[in-house]
Amino acid sequence: MTASVEPETNQMPRHARKRVRQRSRTGRIIGNVLGGAFMAAGAGILVLALTAPQTIEQGYGHVRGAVNDVSASVSEAQGVLSSVALGVQGGQDELDWCDGTFIEMVSYQSAEDVPPVYAAHNNCGGDVVLNWNVGTQLTIDGRPGTYEVVEVRNTEKHWVTTDELLGLQGELALQSCFYGENQMQFVGLKPITQR
Repeated sequence: MTASVEPETNQMPRHARKRVRQRSRTGRIIGNVLGGAFMAAGAGILVLALTAPQTIEQGYGHVRGAVNDVSASVSEAQGVLSSVALGVQGGQDELDWCDGTFIEMVSYQSAEDVPPVYAAHNNCGGDVVLNWNVGTQLTIDGRPGTYEVVEVRNTEKHWVTTDELLGLQGELALQSCFYGENQMQFVGLKPITQR
């Protein structure tokens, strides 16, 4: 005979057995209600993901932006600036490596009056630039000193030429795309002297 964790209901007074059954029934009802609510919420998210994936992606982008903001605030409070890493020269293939660096985009090199453009997919660490404003300070791995955002420019993702970037201020620019939108952001950077 195995030991039972619960008291045997046959040896309990009648009113105690009734309370045990009521608690058990109440627990099942609460469990069923919560289970049904979670299933309905999951079904709703699935339907939304299938019918409006851009809405889901935009929502994810807003959450990521908030996380990036909090992370930057904590780092700044500790005296640490955001940092980015620049990678190799290349195009879409190198960009798709998703190695955590901003790739120097060869396709922008022929444009006059446009600084070198380094890009990263938003889901590969590029989204860090999406909440930056003029005056944001950062460091670039392997480069001395501090850099500052001197211009922010948004363009459409498709059917845009480098003419949209003419006169972009800065020694170099970082670029990434917004989540779930036909829009990308270019952030012009220049080195600043230490204050």
